[in-house]
Amino acid sequence: MMQGNGLLLTLLSGFAVGAAITISGGAARAQEPQEHQSVFERARPDYDPLGLHAGSFRIFPRAEVGEAYNDNIFATKNNADGDFITLLRPQIRAESDWGRHAVALGAGAEGGRYFDHTGENYLDGYVNADGRIDIVHDTFIRTGLGWQHLHEDRGSPDDVAGEEPTEYELYSANLGISRARGIISASLDGRVDRWDWHNVNAPGGHIDQNQRDRDQYLLVGQVGYEYLPDTSAFIRVSGRWRRYDGLDNGIDRDSEGAAAVVGTQLNFTGKTSGEVFLGYQHTKYNDSSLDSYSSPSGGLDLLWNVTGLTSIRAFGTGAVEETTQNGASSYLAVRFGASIEHELLRNLLVGGAFTVGRDHYEGISRDDDLYIAGLTARYLINRNFYAGAELTHRTRTSDGSGDEFSQNVILLRIGAQL
Repeated sequence: MMQGNGLLLTLLSGFAVGAAITISGGAARAQEPQEHQSVFERARPDYDPLGLHAGSFRIFPRAEVGEAYNDNIFATKNNADGDFITLLRPQIRAESDWGRHAVALGAGAEGGRYFDHTGENYLDGYVNADGRIDIVHDTFIRTGLGWQHLHEDRGSPDDVAGEEPTEYELYSANLGISRARGIISASLDGRVDRWDWHNVNAPGGHIDQNQRDRDQYLLVGQVGYEYLPDTSAFIRVSGRWRRYDGLDNGIDRDSEGAAAVVGTQLNFTGKTSGEVFLGYQHTKYNDSSLDSYSSPSGGLDLLWNVTGLTSIRAFGTGAVEETTQNGASSYLAVRFGASIEHELLRNLLVGGAFTVGRDHYEGISRDDDLYIAGLTARYLINRNFYAGAELTHRTRTSDGSGDEFSQNVILLRIGAQL
């Protein structure tokens, strides 16, 4: 179990937020801050794509070409190898234009081609569909289906160091209902996820990844009370079940988890919004050789629109994650961080973000500390073309042998959209 500063680590967690950016001449003009929207999220009618009409749907196609340089593509502590990577990212999204109910369909891919280390080439992709059924006023059902073909990052603590990146499929489905009646609101959401890992080639054979195949079932219920306009207190209870297809070296990694939190959604003068919550979480593993986990649970997600040109975010999360590390039942991934978004010119946005985190492994003596910092800019030429640049630094220190690394990635890209 976590000792000492475990509560602090659980409550202080977050992630770095990337930025999107736009340019065309003219000085920045302050806009009235929109509630719950940051500078980057705000609509820009002069530069947003209009989409294509197809009956009662509007279709938004987009394609990006980028060139990146990664100075440590294998995320190793010593003898780092760098390489250039050419990226291609096509995607398309269709959204219904109805008075009631809503449907959104999306598909996309990302291909990466390395200049020297061609064994690291990858092709990811996704297809998803989301829907909303409006039953009566302030009562609706939401649902979704999705498929993703992804690859595991070389910096993952569970990367098996095969001859090529480890690939996997992720299938998802969700169904939920929300109801608001006066100052009382309630929601119930269910989600099912399926991970299907591919075996990976290695010198002398292949590395079997079937022991990582699993299903996860999540059920979340919430009741809220609006004690001020647009400001609610809530109680949230969740249950999680993870079921593996087989044993991992004779170990059954099936588990059940539960969490309960109380919190509040915030809205101060329309400029500061978000939520803060605090509670307790517990995860129990079926195999007696794996340690169960219990700890306080908390988080925050706050947005402050300082002016019409500048937004600041702060985040905190703590989640129990799966791992294939021998002897470890799981690890607590704690993140905290902040980002700043600024409209430098009327349509040039720049941003910076940082993340500090710790992964505490349960059952073995290992703690990883993570540090991520990034800068982003995006220049929108007109409705149909934009360009951008990103610089990211990532460092991991660890008690585990050979698991430390430092990595810098720079990316330049140009995109087209309708």
